[in-house]
Amino acid sequence: MLAGKRASCNHSDTQAMTISQRHHYIPRFLIDNFADSDNKVWVYNKEKRMILKSKQSSKSIFFEMGRNNFDVNGETVDNIELLYSEIDNLLSKYLDKVLSTHSMTGRELTMIILLVTLTKWRIPASDEKFRKRFRDIPIEQLGLALRPVDKEMEVKEEDVKRIKEMEITKEVNRLLLSIQPLLREQNLDEIHKNCFIVSDDEFPSLLGDMPIIERPNDSYETLEDFIFPLSSNETLICKRGAQKHISQKIFHIQKDLTTFHLANKYVVCKSKEQLLKIAEIYSTLLADNKTHLLTNYVFEFIK
Repeated sequence: MLAGKRASCNHSDTQAMTISQRHHYIPRFLIDNFADSDNKVWVYNKEKRMILKSKQSSKSIFFEMGRNNFDVNGETVDNIELLYSEIDNLLSKYLDKVLSTHSMTGRELTMIILLVTLTKWRIPASDEKFRKRFRDIPIEQLGLALRPVDKEMEVKEEDVKRIKEMEITKEVNRLLLSIQPLLREQNLDEIHKNCFIVSDDEFPSLLGDMPIIERPNDSYETLEDFIFPLSSNETLICKRGAQKHISQKIFHIQKDLTTFHLANKYVVCKSKEQLLKIAEIYSTLLADNKTHLLTNYVFEFIK
């Protein structure tokens, strides 16, 4: 994965395939689940405190140029982005099935949990925490070992050290972190046991650039209680010890307010009116210095 050139396109002559640049940190298939019938969403910019003049497609939002491009021996490669793309293709099929059937098997739930953990570490909001605490963890600690494809090949310690010090190798840790909760059977069983999906057709859900609402969590080995919007109508919830129902409809407003609060810059919704309503309520809470209460308060509506 770390070296080598990409496949070539053979038309009239051999031509190197273009390295991808537009790298979505929130997968497009997830964004599309929040779009209106025109496959577009309204976008609110928190920094400018304004909604964009026109609706946007999933292609145009929640991405950074070249985010997952890395230098390998003097060559720019996008292997990490290609891997994300393959995982997205797989997860989109599972999510589509869950949302269309309104049910899920154990394997399907595991894949949805992977979507949650993958998004948690993939977004820019996780960058600082990743770089300070997890970027330099030995990959062996996260369950991966570097070995030559050819078992007869002599492995030189300096070569292994060089590979481990490469930026792309360190970035692999981000992917490995996302699968850790799935590797520990007891932790995964606990998450499974406490997960459920709620639906609401009255308040179209918001999606922000930090979509997971999670109780404080210093461990990469599991997930704490969390709320994760799957579409404009469905939300995945995990709360330990809950009876798996929402006590009041206002939960959906509180969830959107918390999503708005956690977002660094962008929040989207299929409904312009709902997006502006949440922004207005949030401004009032901000003026009253009450926004810091949102993250914990939203879990109180889950019984």
